Amino acid sequence: MSMKMAKRWAPFGTSIFTEMTQLAHAHEAVNLAQGFPDFPGPEDVLKQVAHETLHCHNQYAPAIGESSLRQAVSALVKEKTGIEYCPNEEVTITTGATEAIYSVVNAFVNPGDRVIVFEPCYDSYAQAIANAGGVLVPVRLHSPETPVGLASRGWGVDWNEFRASVAGGFKLMILNSPHNPTGKIFTRNELEIICEAVKGHDAVLMCDEVYEYLVYQNLDELASPVAMPGMRDFVVRISSSAKTFGFTGFKVGWVTASASLMRAVRLVHQGIVFCTNPATQRGLATMMSDISWVSSYLQSLPAQYAKKQDFLEESLKQAGFAVQRAQGSYFLMASYDSHVQGAAVRDTEFAKQLIRDARVAAIPPSVFYYGSEAPRRLNWLRFAFCKTDLTLQKASERLLEWARGGGPKV
Repeated sequence: MSMKMAKRWAPFGTSIFTEMTQLAHAHEAVNLAQGFPDFPGPEDVLKQVAHETLHCHNQYAPAIGESSLRQAVSALVKEKTGIEYCPNEEVTITTGATEAIYSVVNAFVNPGDRVIVFEPCYDSYAQAIANAGGVLVPVRLHSPETPVGLASRGWGVDWNEFRASVAGGFKLMILNSPHNPTGKIFTRNELEIICEAVKGHDAVLMCDEVYEYLVYQNLDELASPVAMPGMRDFVVRISSSAKTFGFTGFKVGWVTASASLMRAVRLVHQGIVFCTNPATQRGLATMMSDISWVSSYLQSLPAQYAKKQDFLEESLKQAGFAVQRAQGSYFLMASYDSHVQGAAVRDTEFAKQLIRDARVAAIPPSVFYYGSEAPRRLNWLRFAFCKTDLTLQKASERLLEWARGGGPKV
């Protein structure tokens, strides 16, 4: 039988998250690979969603989202960025941030259009670009031990490489800050360079800011590009309830953009899912509209997650890893270089071996390179710390036992 699958999907196989999770299950490993909290989000939100499930209309929601949630999102984004969006014309509720990404990319990218992406990058970007027929143009985030990384004191951009990549023109640029998988927050100076490039090429900047409330370092540098001078009409901003409220299964996200950009996004959104679950939207809207409650909750998040990062960082260091702390997100990157005496051991193989031998699962970052080959020597793994103290303690004990036993057999 001839190959019937569309060619644009041929480069993509089973998600690395699925592969590592299945391997973790097979070896009864602690799963620090997949980025979801293994503890419930706020009970107040669950109760309100349950109430709405029983009492709201439970029919199609408006395609652009329930009015109450659009108003709540507008207020939340204004509080965060200082930019006010019209709930009726400039806010759209999506079925999670993933659907938002697909809607935005397919709203602006034609076959053959160049899309600038910082690599390593979240897999949905590459898939959405392929679906639109675009060309992914990578700008590399160099790892901390490289000359660029050492100068940046973390994962860094060679801005000469950036300028060379954008010189050929582009229709869309994708920026994820705080960044998955590296935990990097782009500085104001870096954002100024990015924004000037976007304006200079009359392009669109898609800002994936789902980790906007999970920030631990560079607080004085934290900024949304939409708040940079002259950027409101160039930015499409994405966030969601998954990371903000800890309910990845709700699949409720949102897009904010100027009315002229939003009209294009809404056309694609209605063609993909049309609308999102009304009860979940309304439950979230009620809690997000409670200013006292939402302010208290969001202010508590960084300290809660920073404590978890501190614990995992110390555990990994004791187990022989070198750790690059996350400035934001709920992932940290750890180098296993000392475990392999500086040899170039593929991160996919090391990650699988860690599951088998230590019974702890992490994600190999080489799978996040789509527009270029991953560096030959990329001795890093991504660990999720959005887990209960018990889960992190169990992972710590296993890693230390593994290290005391001599670590990897390479």
